[in-house]
Amino acid sequence: MPHTRKSLALLLAFEAAAAGCLVLSLVGVAGVESSGYVWYGALLLLTLAAGRFTVPLIFTGGASVWRKSVADAFILLSLLTFGAGAATLLAAADGLHTSRTLKGKGLKALSVSAAIVSTYAVGSFYLYFASYSLEWFGPVHNLLLIPLCLLAFLQNLLRAVVLAVFVGERGGMSLTPLRGRNLMWSAATQVAGASAAALFHAAYRNGGLTHMFSGALILFLVYAVSLLNEEHVEEVRRAEAEKLRHAEEVAGLHMSTIESLAIAIDAKDQTTHGHVRRTQVYAVELGKMLGVTPHEIEALRAGALLHDIGKLAVPEYILNKPGKLTAAEFEKMKTHTVVGGDIIGRVRFPYPVEEIVRYHHEKWDGTGYPKGLKGQEIPLVARVISVVDFYDATRCDRPYRVGMERQESLSLLKGMAGSSFDPRVVEKFVSNIDYFDGLIAEQDKREQVSPEPEVAITGARPDAGLAPDSVGVPDPASGFRSIAAAQREVAALHEIARTIGASLNLSDVLALVASKLGGIVPFDTCVVFVVDERSGRAVAAHAAGVDAEAFAGRAVNVGEGITGWVIANARTMCNTSPELDMAGVPEEVSGQVRGVLVSPLVREEGAFGALTLYSRSLDSYTAEHVRLLESVCLHASSAINNALMFERTKESALTDPLTQLPNGRAMRLMLEQRMAECQRHNREPISVLTMNIDDFREFNGSLGHGVGDRILASVASVIKRQMRQMDVLARHGGDEFVAIMPTAPAEVAALVAERIRAAVESHQFPVRTGRSARLGISIGVSCFPADGETADDLLAASAENMRQDKRARKLASAPNGLQLLAFEGAR
Repeated sequence: MPHTRKSLALLLAFEAAAAGCLVLSLVGVAGVESSGYVWYGALLLLTLAAGRFTVPLIFTGGASVWRKSVADAFILLSLLTFGAGAATLLAAADGLHTSRTLKGKGLKALSVSAAIVSTYAVGSFYLYFASYSLEWFGPVHNLLLIPLCLLAFLQNLLRAVVLAVFVGERGGMSLTPLRGRNLMWSAATQVAGASAAALFHAAYRNGGLTHMFSGALILFLVYAVSLLNEEHVEEVRRAEAEKLRHAEEVAGLHMSTIESLAIAIDAKDQTTHGHVRRTQVYAVELGKMLGVTPHEIEALRAGALLHDIGKLAVPEYILNKPGKLTAAEFEKMKTHTVVGGDIIGRVRFPYPVEEIVRYHHEKWDGTGYPKGLKGQEIPLVARVISVVDFYDATRCDRPYRVGMERQESLSLLKGMAGSSFDPRVVEKFVSNIDYFDGLIAEQDKREQVSPEPEVAITGARPDAGLAPDSVGVPDPASGFRSIAAAQREVAALHEIARTIGASLNLSDVLALVASKLGGIVPFDTCVVFVVDERSGRAVAAHAAGVDAEAFAGRAVNVGEGITGWVIANARTMCNTSPELDMAGVPEEVSGQVRGVLVSPLVREEGAFGALTLYSRSLDSYTAEHVRLLESVCLHASSAINNALMFERTKESALTDPLTQLPNGRAMRLMLEQRMAECQRHNREPISVLTMNIDDFREFNGSLGHGVGDRILASVASVIKRQMRQMDVLARHGGDEFVAIMPTAPAEVAALVAERIRAAVESHQFPVRTGRSARLGISIGVSCFPADGETADDLLAASAENMRQDKRARKLASAPNGLQLLAFEGAR
């Protein structure tokens, strides 16, 4: 394991201090009387011999990092007999002997250096303290056994702490002997060693085998008990190893379960298993480069698999919708972050997976969801996942768009740095993309879009003409299609037939057609034209692909251009100059189109639209392409026609055909919806106006229903001009109109009612050549919440107020009813 700056500084500091202590110790030993060298040599031999009998100090997990020998008794004896320097040299010898089992040169060197420094420091302090005690209390206290035991314990504690700090700085585990049972065992051995040293010192000074025997017995008992502790340590080690193995098995099982769940989620979202594997590799490696913690690495490992778990709550038709989501659909899609966060929150991961799941759609500029977090407020792990998920998602084909090449995706990612993504994360990812992609398995790489090979372009161009007559047989040089390709074609056509008939929503059907077509016929832009029955022109109802905005909403006359000709003649055309179909298209777009293929959408009465494909890379389409497009159009024509009929039926069910205003049913639906909105928004007011043309039955009887219908349409137009853009005017039936005015209080509604009355009664409605008519109109107003809490209450109140207005106007002999006037200058 490599050194950190702190661990290296600690090692160098203790090595320098140990060197100084050794120099001072050698000076001190040189001053020992020559008669003491024999006894000191004996202590050295005893120290080395006792070094074989060690007491283990362990780290968490049962791994032995340092073993303390019972030779401490002889080191302390040397301290009492010859001084701190002699004791330090014995400690160095013992440290060299017992550190052989340690792994790592840095750890061995630090263990020896710590033994030297701690022994010299503690020994010098003890002798200094003992000299004052001897001066004050006499020779009876010169041993000071209790301070000796305490300082011996502190000497070994200092050594253990230094080793623990060193290993911790290098990423190791915390030292367990400094807690609980191990702390008690370490203290007991130190007290025993100090007591044995005191007994040996007494025997050395005063003679007598009793002290010698007692000291030896203490050391024997210490070692014997240490053997029992050794067995306990081994049991602990085995238990810890078994626990670790079990934890790894459980973690592996959990990760396999997570991966299986992720596959199920991606299958629902029509992505591939390779996507989650690639995202996991990108996220973990990028996290390491950004210096996240080990816990956050594990969070990235799991979060890469689970970040979209909330999509289980999103319907598949929204997940895989080829076209743009509606506002309501997007709101439903946004719930997947909250749902996913709630699901993961119940799992109680020990690392921040929930933050990834809940916040990976937040944006750097604060425009994301669900919380609108901004900048550093977004957890780093969520910022990492958002970048790598976006990159890999854009590299792969999806139901709603085609994948991008690597450089295109990276350019898009860099362009969104600072708005959607953390610039630092993007910069780190982009600068190391070669390294990241080098870690991806080959089978997973194949799912990403590869650079397209260069195509040799010649000046030659195939003859333009109709299809399939002029296109002929596919060039045999291109090779026969494989069986697998044929199977893919069958599957694609089946999928088109199955999916496009599953919806009656026109925009969804058109988007599905364009999406599924891209899997079997190449194109850069696909435009679906549908003939508008009112204008008679073919309108681009849907555009997809490159520069789709330039083609969206285009209208061409039937018979003009390639698309117009195909619709007029109900025949496919290809390989004609694209310029013929580029009227109104910006030059920078039209100039890049090289190939065009158009096939009609046909029903019983004839062609009602066309499916037009533009290509930037193909000079011409083959007969095979023509056949496939015609097969698609055969299936799509029925689905698109059904969707058109459904749209018209739905429109006619809610629209009055005479005035083109919403009918009574549509008016009631809109009123109920607007009232619900007002109730949610602090009970905002909403007003209803009911209007009735005075004596309109007499008008119909005298002038005829045809004239009456024209007058009704004109009255609707006059009323509409007096209302706000947000107001709704509907024909309630016969000669009665209803207006809905959101947020308008009764006073404002009354002013609008008078304005409408004045406009209608002053308007001259032409009825016959040279003659016009003026009409009176009665109006009743009601307002929520004063006149009712429901739509029925408001309609009933406004109708009653309208009837009262009509009666009051008649009693007042106000001008109303039909007044026929001659046009000025009529002959």
